[in-house]
Amino acid sequence: MPDLRLAAQAVAEVQITPETMTLGVGQKQALFATAFDQRGNLIPAAKFTFWSSDTLIAQVRKDGTVLGVKPGLAKIEARSQGKRASMAVLITGSGPGDAPTSRAPAATVLTLEPPSIAVFPGETARIRAQAFKEDGSPVSVGRVTVKSLKPQIARVDTGGLVTGVSPGRTIIQAASGRLMATLPVEVAEGEFTLSPGSLVLGVEEIDTVRALVPSQGNREIRGVVQWQSTDSSVASVSPAGVVRARAAGKAEIVGTAFSQERRATVTVQPIADALVVSPHQGGTIQIPLRSTRQFSAVAEAADSTPIPDARVSWELGDSSIARFDPATGVLTPKVLGSTTLTARLAGIKPAVWTIQVVTGEITVEPSRIGLLPGQRITLSAAPRDQGPSTSKAPGVKWSSDRADVASVSENGLVEAISPGHTVITAVMPWGKQASADVFVVGDLLLSSNRRGSYGIYQMRVSGPGSLLPVLVDSASNIQATLAPDRTRVAFSSNRSGSFDVYVMDSDGQKLRRLTSATGNEGEPAWTPDGSRIVYTATTGTVTQIGVMAHDGSENRQLTTASGGNHSPSVSPDGRTIAFVSARGGNHAIYAMNLDGTTQRRLTKGAARETNPRFARNGDLFYVVERGGGSKGSQVMRLTADGNLSQVLQTEQPIAALALSREGDRLAYVVGQMRDAARGRVEFSLFLQVVASAAPPSNVPLQPGEQILSPSF
Repeated sequence: MPDLRLAAQAVAEVQITPETMTLGVGQKQALFATAFDQRGNLIPAAKFTFWSSDTLIAQVRKDGTVLGVKPGLAKIEARSQGKRASMAVLITGSGPGDAPTSRAPAATVLTLEPPSIAVFPGETARIRAQAFKEDGSPVSVGRVTVKSLKPQIARVDTGGLVTGVSPGRTIIQAASGRLMATLPVEVAEGEFTLSPGSLVLGVEEIDTVRALVPSQGNREIRGVVQWQSTDSSVASVSPAGVVRARAAGKAEIVGTAFSQERRATVTVQPIADALVVSPHQGGTIQIPLRSTRQFSAVAEAADSTPIPDARVSWELGDSSIARFDPATGVLTPKVLGSTTLTARLAGIKPAVWTIQVVTGEITVEPSRIGLLPGQRITLSAAPRDQGPSTSKAPGVKWSSDRADVASVSENGLVEAISPGHTVITAVMPWGKQASADVFVVGDLLLSSNRRGSYGIYQMRVSGPGSLLPVLVDSASNIQATLAPDRTRVAFSSNRSGSFDVYVMDSDGQKLRRLTSATGNEGEPAWTPDGSRIVYTATTGTVTQIGVMAHDGSENRQLTTASGGNHSPSVSPDGRTIAFVSARGGNHAIYAMNLDGTTQRRLTKGAARETNPRFARNGDLFYVVERGGGSKGSQVMRLTADGNLSQVLQTEQPIAALALSREGDRLAYVVGQMRDAARGRVEFSLFLQVVASAAPPSNVPLQPGEQILSPSF
């Protein structure tokens, strides 16, 4: 059986246009040849050869261009697979330079737009002719004639309107003078689709539905589709496919053409009353590098019904800082910096987030805190690259590993409850965390031998009957004093042989030895900023005062006078050290600068003076022996302007004195000889409100218990 497909491509007919041609000598014009198979189909790939009956009159090139040589008449043929067509060519005597008035046409090229056409049977398309000069500039074209080589496939009227008639291919020819242009036309039946297949609109929003032909490169069909809506009260459609939402509900847009019907669904959302967003707006959202953050914005109607398909538009302020995917709502940081993210919905106030891209690591400030029971402080968590900040990062989760010591609220407010150590942890939304050490301490530190050797205890003045151990072991640990921030304790201990100055955390952990000289070091006193410690060093019988950094470095001696120098106390401005010296023969109160310069005596009395203690306002308290027949003591107060007054007096000698930081409370130890032969002394600890006339309160002690070196 013969191959019909091959037979259909065999050339059955050749056509040539124009049918006649007149040229002057030297002029040229292109002819156009087409081939058709036995079914009348255009063969677009047909190959032609051209022939002239007299090349001395007219020549024809391989591309079909005819050139006038000399006056006369010739025949030009186009041949393909044995089929041929011919035309007559008249060459006149006039040429390009024969007459002064003769000149070549201004236009040299004729084109048609569009360059090709594909239509359904019955569908129309319009073509337009345009002429150009040799330099490519457009020029007005004269009368243009157009025709279809196969009018049974597609016809064209004088205005250039092409109408598909039946399936097949043809050529549209346009001619203007000696200029000619062609374009292929394909008439084919096929299916069309509607795009988009579904629409979601808000009331009074518009969109356009288009009819496309997938088999023809998604060509859009125009002018022949009949449009209608199944419910024009919900959505209406114009003859051009423009859809307008009218009221909430659903409808279908129906497109009909070429005996085909296609539908697109339209959902009209209720009028949005609010935009519900996540995360909440307000403040700055910090997102670390190498992480992502989800954002959402959902429209709600007045009755709080979600409108999930409402068209929310997203806008990222600076795409160099981050990228945002509206389809998933995921924001991904690129580099450190700040930008904004905006969600918009027609008729609703836009939602705007301020985004800060951070490194991810965080810090909690302050990182170490010392508190008395009942005190409060607010912590802040901030990205490490931003430095300390009092701003609150949103979404931080706070926790305390010992809520019985200190609790923490959701906004970082810490409240001290009872003595101890707890770790407050902040966890950021992206999982990074940081922590702060919180030490809750009693009001008073002191040394007691209630468990054998001297240990360090703490006591709350509201419950003075209970001593809580801080550091109690086999060594003697004495003269404990809290750092200004109450997170560390400096003290003296003989755990290494002789007495040395140590520092530990306020819960009795992380001991660090600061001095290691052959003698004894003790009586540590902090500077107000916590950076340095003033102390007493004893070598043999000689006692001098030194100073060192809080880690034991930069250690140097401040006094050299004979007779003994001890009991240092640092003024609240950190500039002056008060101390006891016997350089004048009697123990008296002296002062010097923090660097040891300008040493001078502060008091003028003849009685023995000890235990200088500075109050926060700069007043200096100290102990004076009463003398005479009494063995008791006086506590004196020396103001900054030199006024001296008595605070209290006792019948027994005061062995140790402590002054609260505010200067409103005293703690003192008195000793009374109970057995001189055995050297047994009975110690008592008293608490006294400075501004009160009430008698001091006696702190209950165990039988035989000895108390040393109280310190607030």
